[in-house]
This record gives sequence, structure tokens and C-alpha cells, in this order.
Amino acid sequence: MTVTELKLAPSRTGKVDSGALEQRLRETVTGEVRFSDGDRALYATDASNYRQLPIGVVLPRSIDDVVATVAACREQGVPVLSRGGGTSLAGQCCNVAVVMDFSKYLNEVLEIDADRRFARVQPGVVLDDLRDAANEHGLTFGPDPATHNHCTLGGMIGNNSCVCTR
Repeated sequence: MTVTELKLAPSRTGKVDSGALEQRLRETVTGEVRFSDGDRALYATDASNYRQLPIGVVLPRSIDDVVATVAACREQGVPVLSRGGGTSLAGQCCNVAVVMDFSKYLNEVLEIDADRRFARVQPGVVLDDLRDAANEHGLTFGPDPATHNHCTLGGMIGNNSCVCTR
């Protein structure tokens, strides 16, 4: 029998030292770290009626920033929520968490492989930008949410966007 060691995260007690978390993020993240009341308010809603004030917001510039953000939040037992355009209609991208918004910096189509029919993208890519790039190769991407011109792929995956059949 094999024994696997698991490193457990601290239990969530509902109390967060947001000042310490902000400081840790500022030390380890090269992207934007936003903990002001105004910045948090901007991310407290989506296209729904739900409102949840996040603990803070990070706009990562790189995958290393994403890893650093998750690590800092894990150390304090703080939830993390990834979001893109905030187009959710049922509150999926609003939560008391550290919100990571990929739409500003991690928003590129990295590769379209027409022969194998796949794309590599960053999570902040807007659906229509991927479709435009794929269209140059006679391809498209299937999901068809109403907010296709401003929803991001990472947000779509996180929100389980549906595939529209035509």
C-alpha cells in the first residue's frame, strides 16, 4: 500500500488579515494588487443582482503572478475567484475572496493549430478575439453566450458556459 502525504492548508475561520495578505501579495506579485474600497466595489457585482465585496483584487501580469497569488491566499486559508468580463448572470463571479482578473494582462491567443484544431489561449482572451483568430483558419469556437463580444475564456470555463447548437 502506498501512503501519500498531503500538505493541508490552514482552516478558514472567517477572519482574514487583509492587511497582511495585501502586503504579501505586493511583495510577490508584479501585477496590480488592489485592496482599496473603490477597487473592491468595482468587483462586487456582475451582470446579476448579486453583490459580494471581495477581500481584494489581483490583476496578474504572468502565470508566476497567478501562482504567487494562489500561494499567498492558501497560506491564509483565503478563497480565490478567477473572473474575466463579469458577464455572469447568476452571481458566479462575485464572492468574498481574492478576485483574479485576467482580462488586462493575460489576454492573448498564443497559438492556433489548424491541422489539429486547437487553440492555446490565456484566460483573459475575449471570446470574439479567439473566434476572429480561428476564423482566419476556417475554424470557430463553439460556445455562444450572449456576451460573446466581452466575455473571457477563463470566465466561460469557470462559469460553465453552454454550447449553442445552430
